Amino acid sequence: MKTLLLWMMALSLGTAVAAEKGGAVTQWSTIDALLKGHFYGAATLAEVKTHGDFGLGTFEGLDGELLLLDGVVYRVDERGKVTLPADETTTPFVAVATFKADIKLEVPAGLTLAEVQARVDAVLPSKNVFYAIKVTGKFSEVRTRSVGAQAEPYPTLAEVVKTQALFTLTGTEGTLVGLWCPAFAKSFNVPGYHFHYIDQARTGGGHVLGLVTGEGVRVEVAALREFVAKLPASGKFDALDLSGDNSKVLHAVESERK
Repeated sequence: MKTLLLWMMALSLGTAVAAEKGGAVTQWSTIDALLKGHFYGAATLAEVKTHGDFGLGTFEGLDGELLLLDGVVYRVDERGKVTLPADETTTPFVAVATFKADIKLEVPAGLTLAEVQARVDAVLPSKNVFYAIKVTGKFSEVRTRSVGAQAEPYPTLAEVVKTQALFTLTGTEGTLVGLWCPAFAKSFNVPGYHFHYIDQARTGGGHVLGLVTGEGVRVEVAALREFVAKLPASGKFDALDLSGDNSKVLHAVESERK
């Protein structure tokens, strides 16, 4: 019993020490600006990749869902097709980090997205820092969405998702690229969990709306204690009205419609 208690204390201390060291997340623009329809490119993918090898966002004009995994940027377009955009492609909103897992756990088959998130909640050492979250394995089902490129004058994000394309991937294997943000960051990024998915064959994916786990699902969590925001240097961004609380609109945009 004494040995078991010492082992548990060591595991707990190891998690706490790793979380205290932490990494950094670098983000271009803000989620509130994206909600307002600021889909103008703020950085090239070449620049983004110098700040991390893991992350998610979108492309100029809201042209599909962006994933950065193992240093490679993928685009999932409105047809659900996966392509490799050129380094010169620009993004209006993206958050990236260098992924180095501090916490690892396995989750059983048959769990929903909410149930997986609850398992992760239970091991997070603090709700006051950021986390990069990688979920890999087999899934009975992954429900995703993507959107097509928008033309100026850009609509709001809420208007765009009314015409979103929905996909259901069954019997799939792949990776969820995720970010967890604390509640106080709600004007900068999505508070709580935000996941994009890509299958192992690199043929499908998108913004994750729901899932059911299969066998061999592993979760890795990297604590991020440094947040760097790069705001667009443009008159269009400067002219935006970013006051007010957009939480309800953001929740509606990010959630699966019933």
